[in-house]
This record gives sequence, C-alpha cells and structure tokens, in this order.
Amino acid sequence: MKRLITAYTSFNRTERMGIVALLVIILILIITKATMHMWVHPDVNDAEQKALLAKWEAHQKTATPTGNATYASANNYKNSTPAIVPKLFAFDPNTVTEQQLQELGLQPKTISIFLNWRSKGKHFYKKEDFKPLYTLSEAEYERLAPFISIKVQRLNLNTADSASLVALPGIGAKLAHKILEYKKEIGSYNSIEQLRDVYHFPDSTFKMLKERLTVN
Repeated sequence: MKRLITAYTSFNRTERMGIVALLVIILILIITKATMHMWVHPDVNDAEQKALLAKWEAHQKTATPTGNATYASANNYKNSTPAIVPKLFAFDPNTVTEQQLQELGLQPKTISIFLNWRSKGKHFYKKEDFKPLYTLSEAEYERLAPFISIKVQRLNLNTADSASLVALPGIGAKLAHKILEYKKEIGSYNSIEQLRDVYHFPDSTFKMLKERLTVN
C-alpha cells in the first residue's frame, strides 16, 4: 500500500485527477452491471409467447409420426436388402477373380489385400501359402482350405532361363546360375534327380521343388 501511495504522489495534479476519474468510471460500470436486472425490464408479450409455444408443440406432434414413419421405412428397406450368402467352391488362388472371392464370403479389405499381394508377384504353390494372408482369420482359412485347388505348372529344367528359375522358392541368382551351368556340362537334364549333382544344391530346396519341375 505504501508503494502505491508513493507512486500516486509521484504523478502531477492533472495525472492524479485522471486516475481518480478512471477509477470512478470503472466503479460506475461495475455497479451498473450488477444492478441492471433490477431496473431494466424488457417488454414481454405473454399472449404472443403462448401462441408461439402452442405452434411449436403442434409442430412437434405432427413431425414425430413422420419421422418415425421415415425411420421405420428405412429399417424395412435395410431389413429387406438380401444378404450375400457365401458359396463354397473349388478355386485356385493364382487365378481366382475378385467376384469369386466375394462369393466365397471374404471381406472387402481382405480381398483388396489379396489382389494387391498377387499383383506384386505372389504365386501360390500349395494351399498353406494362402494362410498368411493379412486379415484372413484362422476360421476363414479352415473354411476355405478344403476348396483350394492349385494347378501346379511344372517348369521344364531344359528350357528354363535364369529369371524363371529365380522365381521359384529357394532359388536365388547364384543357384540358378549353377543349374544352368550344370546343364551346359551334361547337355540336358534327363531327370529331376540330377539337380542333386549341382554343386551345393540344398536337399531341402530339392524336396520343395521336385513336384514343380519337369525335364520333358
């Protein structure tokens, strides 16, 4: 308080009068706001207010049944829309179409992921290759597994090039080169078993590929 008094007395007479006037104005505004409800009374027409209220209530009564009827109509339409009943049939994941996937009962998101997966070069060699499909549940796979029928297209070792060999699982560029070099040495493959003679050819890879290769 002492500091305030000191600061106040440091102003000249005109400045002090200005401060006092500003404080008085602020005080008047505060008192006016606090007591306004006591002396300000807006004109209210009770008859007009009652008439407006009656119109609003009448509008509510007429609008509600219409709204209910519309809602019921929408529900009836929704309930009358036939649901898609999944059908089960033999399919090859390498050639199955989007429509067929829908008929099998797969969800749109799963179908989209599957088609994108296949467009990036995914090839299915056995039904288990279908199982890791993202968003495909275990129950869905078990339901579809008996109907997965994959046509095995055997690759001819004597006509295969490096690119087609590398596309096989377990075959990299280095191993594909060894297969082709060994073919040059022997002239041509007479049996799939001859792959075992390729230098450092993995036995696990041979077991995986023997059903997918031919020498005809």
